[in-house]
Amino acid sequence: MAFTRTTLWLAAFVLTAAAEAGTVTTKDGQGYTGLVQFVDAEHLTVGPLKGPGKLIALKDVVSATFDAPVDPKMFAKGAPMAGKGLGLLGAYHDRPNFKGRVIYRLDKTIDHQWYANKPVFDLPRDYFSIRWTGELEAPVTGEYTFTLMANDGAQLTVGTNTLGKLETMAGFRQKTKMQLQGGKRVPFQLEFFDNYGEASARVLWKGPGFQEGPIAATQLYPVSPKAPEGLKDGPGLLGSYFQNRFFYGDAVLRVDRSMDFKPVQPPKAFPDKNYSVRWTGQLEAPHTEEFTFQVTTDEGVRLWVGGKLVINSLSNRTERTFTGTVDLQRGARYNVRLESVHRAGQGNLKATWSSRNQPVAVLGGPRMRPVFEPPVPEASAGEELNESQTLGVFSWGGSRIAGRVTSADDTSVRFEAGTMPGRISTVNVARIVFKPVPRQWREKLRQKRKGVLLQNGEFIEGDFQQFKDDWFTIHSLLFGVKQYGTEQVMALVLGEVAAKPVKSTLYELVLEDGSLFHVRSFKLAQTSVRVDDPTVGKFNVPLTDLDELRVISR
Repeated sequence: MAFTRTTLWLAAFVLTAAAEAGTVTTKDGQGYTGLVQFVDAEHLTVGPLKGPGKLIALKDVVSATFDAPVDPKMFAKGAPMAGKGLGLLGAYHDRPNFKGRVIYRLDKTIDHQWYANKPVFDLPRDYFSIRWTGELEAPVTGEYTFTLMANDGAQLTVGTNTLGKLETMAGFRQKTKMQLQGGKRVPFQLEFFDNYGEASARVLWKGPGFQEGPIAATQLYPVSPKAPEGLKDGPGLLGSYFQNRFFYGDAVLRVDRSMDFKPVQPPKAFPDKNYSVRWTGQLEAPHTEEFTFQVTTDEGVRLWVGGKLVINSLSNRTERTFTGTVDLQRGARYNVRLESVHRAGQGNLKATWSSRNQPVAVLGGPRMRPVFEPPVPEASAGEELNESQTLGVFSWGGSRIAGRVTSADDTSVRFEAGTMPGRISTVNVARIVFKPVPRQWREKLRQKRKGVLLQNGEFIEGDFQQFKDDWFTIHSLLFGVKQYGTEQVMALVLGEVAAKPVKSTLYELVLEDGSLFHVRSFKLAQTSVRVDDPTVGKFNVPLTDLDELRVISR
C-alpha cells in the first residue's frame, strides 16, 4: 500500500482485562515496558506487577506489543531459556505421495517459500512431497498459537493436535492454540505436498514472551525412527546411505565428523559395492576470498557449495583429484552437498578446502554442521511474500475476507460458518481469488474489465450471475451464458480494488484466519468487538479471533 503504517499488536485476551508483558512506544519517543492492559477502545495501561500503571491514549501510541504469559509473574523471572535442538529431519520426495527418490536434510526450521522454483535443485517444480519429523520443546509453560501456511496441501501435528489437510488447498492459512509444558518435548511433524504451480510451506508460532515467527532450531529436535546415528550438537555432515547407485528409496542416516575416508565405511549389513552416499550440511567461511575445494577419490563424486556445482564427475572409476573454486564471505554459512557413487568395493574419499589465508584442511571441524538453512525468499517489488495474502474476497476498499465462499449471486457473497462476516453485499466486492495466481497473470486481475480468470491464464470477459454448487455462471458478450467449475477458475473479477483505504478508516484489523479489514471505529463488548468497515459493513468479531490492529498513519 502507498501509505505508511505503524503497528499496534492486539491480542484477544488483552481486551478481556488480562495483564500482558510488553512494550509501548509513544509519539514523544518514550518507551514503557511492563504489564500491558487494554482498558477500553481508546486507552491502555503499562505498569509493574503491583500498583497502578501509566494510562496512555491510543492516539498517542506509535507501537505496542503484547506477549501472553499464563502466569504474569513470569515477567519478573526474565526471558525463557533456549533449548539445544538442531532442527527437523526433512525427507524430500520427487512424488506427491511421499514415495520415490528422496533427499534427506536436517532443516533448521520450516519457513519455505519456493514460489515456482524447485525446493531442491534436482527435484521437480511440481508434484513433490516433504515430510519433516522430530520433536518440539516449548521454552516455558503456557498457551501457544501455531500458524500453518501452505500451498498446496499440508498437515501439521504437534503432540496430539493436528492442523490443516492433505488435500489440494492452494494458499491456505490456519491457526490453532494449545497448551504446552515448558521443557517437555512433544512429537512434531509436518507433511506437505505440492500439486501444481507455486509452492510454500511455513510454520509460525507465538507464545509466552515472544511474538509470532518461525520456530527456532533450538526448540526442534530431529528425533524419530529415522533419526541419524551420531547426531549431536557438534561438527560433521549428515550422511544418507542408499543401497543402490541412484540415491533412490529409503536410506540409513548417520553424521560423519570428517570427510576423510580410507575407505568409506557404510552402515552395517550394507553391500560392499553398488551403493551411494549423499552428505549435506553447512560450512562457515573464515575469510572473504576465493576458496579451492578438492576431492580425491576412486569413485564418482559431485560437490555443491552455496548452490554452485564446483565438482561434477559421477562417472569416475579411478583415483583422481578433482578441483573447484567458489567465492565465500567471512562468517557466512553455506549449504554444502557432497555425493559419492560406489560401484565396486569400499572406495577412498577425501575432501579438503583451502584459500590464500587458510592452509589445506579436511572438510570437518567446528566450521561444519549437519544442518541446512532455508534460503531467504526473494519477492518482486511490491509483492507479499505470503501467497495466502493474495487469496480471498476483496472489497473495493481493499479489505480481504479469508473464509471459503459457499455461494454468491448479484445480491450477496456468502461464506462458510464461522467466517466474519457471514456475508457481504456483492456491490462491495471487487475480486474473489480462489487459487494462487502466477505472477505473469496477476496483471489481468487489475485490468478495468469484469469476468473470470481461468486456470490456463485465459480471461473470459463477462458479467457474473451466480456461484452455486461449485459452478460459476457468467454472461459473456462473445459466448453468451457460460458455466465453469471451481477446478477451472482461479479468480472472479467484479470491479477494481482501491489503491488506498477509504479516507475515513483509521485501522487495519487482522483476524486469526488472516482476514483483514479497514475500519473506522470499533466498540468493545464483554466477549466481542463491533467492527465498522465502510466497504464490508458492521459486524461482530469474537475477541478470541482478533490477531492484530494496525494504526494507519497518513
